[in-house]
Amino acid sequence: MDLVTGGGGYLGSHVVAALMADGRRVRILDVQKTPYCPAGAEFFEGDMSRPEDVRASMRGIERVIHIAFVQSMSRRPEAERYRINIGGMTNLLEAAHAEGVRRFVYTSTIEIYGVTPPFPCLEDAPKDEPVGWYGRHKWICEQMLWDFSQKTGLPSVALRMPTICGQGFYNNRPLLKLMDRILDSKTVAVIGDGSVPGDFVLLEDVVQGFMLAANHPAAPGEPFNISGKGASSQLEVIRAMTGAAGSSSRIVRIPVWAARGGIRLARTLGLHDLPPDQDGYLFNPNHYSVEKARRMIGYEPRATPAEAAAALIAGYAQDREYVRQRSENY
Repeated sequence: MDLVTGGGGYLGSHVVAALMADGRRVRILDVQKTPYCPAGAEFFEGDMSRPEDVRASMRGIERVIHIAFVQSMSRRPEAERYRINIGGMTNLLEAAHAEGVRRFVYTSTIEIYGVTPPFPCLEDAPKDEPVGWYGRHKWICEQMLWDFSQKTGLPSVALRMPTICGQGFYNNRPLLKLMDRILDSKTVAVIGDGSVPGDFVLLEDVVQGFMLAANHPAAPGEPFNISGKGASSQLEVIRAMTGAAGSSSRIVRIPVWAARGGIRLARTLGLHDLPPDQDGYLFNPNHYSVEKARRMIGYEPRATPAEAAAALIAGYAQDREYVRQRSENY
């Protein structure tokens, strides 16, 4: 049986469904049952920061897919975020070892590389300046994973993703506001000539990555970037989103110097809530190589970042009000 932490959420529910389609029995560990929980999965209501909940949920488990995490736009106090993320990782690793788990797959992030990674970014790139508290927490947990694995022999895998695009997405409020502007056919902007490349990844491609991480014999002991097919420029992303939405938004180009000042002013006036430590993504090239995942475990992304962004806004248009409300209350 597999345990999926956060299996009632946006990404977790799709991973649960894929595991079940692969013939696996799955137990979900989450703080509450959601409408996204796939039928047929066993549900365990619990908090991963509580050791007793984790131990109970781990009984009879062969593989752990750890997805649950306080997300980057959360308004929870820092101490609570640390208790859940770092304390939860400790509890899960100890319980997995005690139960004799055969594989532990951890959900990491490209934010551990910072906002100015090498281009393209490989898995061995520097991780000296993770992005914000979220990037720091993810990197702390990944280091915990490797240290614990080395000491105990727990077979472990880490997957590092950029923004995951699919229906039900809700974490990034600034991105939701951009999609609102496009859906309402309002003017949207790109920086400079719009040529700065970046990465998004399609939800279905990420699920493929998780299945390979859980099943492939070459996966344990390795971190893998799980991203899109190539890189797409800001302009390509915006054009793909406006096209998918059938929007008549006008795209304007803003000089880099004006964009930097405008972002700071808009933040001061409360017009957007993009964390300052993420500003760099707007100005620096970001592309995360999947060559290692392709070579070692057979990962083959089907969508470019622009195509993933198009799928994102198409899904958002279908349940826009619910997603916005859920995001604002997160």
